[in-house]
Amino acid sequence: MNEIYEWVRNIVIYLILNTIIMNLLGNSSYKKYVSIISGMILLLIVVSPFLKLINMDEILDYYLNTNIYQTDVSDFQNELRIMEDKQKEAVFAGFTERIKDQVADILQDDNLYLYDVDVVINQDTESGSFGEIISLTVNAGYLEDEAIPVQMIDIDKIVISNIKKDKSGDYINDEYGEKAMQNLPSPQEIHIKKRLSDFYNMKQDNINISIKEG
Repeated sequence: MNEIYEWVRNIVIYLILNTIIMNLLGNSSYKKYVSIISGMILLLIVVSPFLKLINMDEILDYYLNTNIYQTDVSDFQNELRIMEDKQKEAVFAGFTERIKDQVADILQDDNLYLYDVDVVINQDTESGSFGEIISLTVNAGYLEDEAIPVQMIDIDKIVISNIKKDKSGDYINDEYGEKAMQNLPSPQEIHIKKRLSDFYNMKQDNINISIKEG
């Protein structure tokens, strides 16, 4: 009920403000342009509750943050080109910390927390990709639900070998096959890698992520 009241109140307040602005403009040539913009704003106010129902507001926030990051990169590149080396180091350090915070937020959405992250940024001012991320190495762990008691249980390690047959029909242990199976990424690691790739507009091959079990 409170949401409906707030929704109606926002519409009424906007209509009052819009009427005042239109009266102040009078017969100005800009009035038709202001009218178009005000109509778009009113449309957003009207449909905002429906966007929340389908979680569209979260999707819009995600892409808005992505666009903000791209804008930050552009500003960051222009700023670095006119700075001395010592100043550049300070700016790179600040930019790296911002990336760490962003990675931590993305991991938290999937109930993970950030152990550490290694960020490699292109510092070649002559390069077309100057200021962009070259590679990301992320180490993460699972968040524990405080409402659920966690009891640690020691379990002996179970090793399942990759067993093959040789030409004579006898079974053999393929150590290389076993290592390959152990190095396969988990579905969640693949999911996080894709999210980071989309967010930072970089190739997944340049992102390494390891999720440690609690």
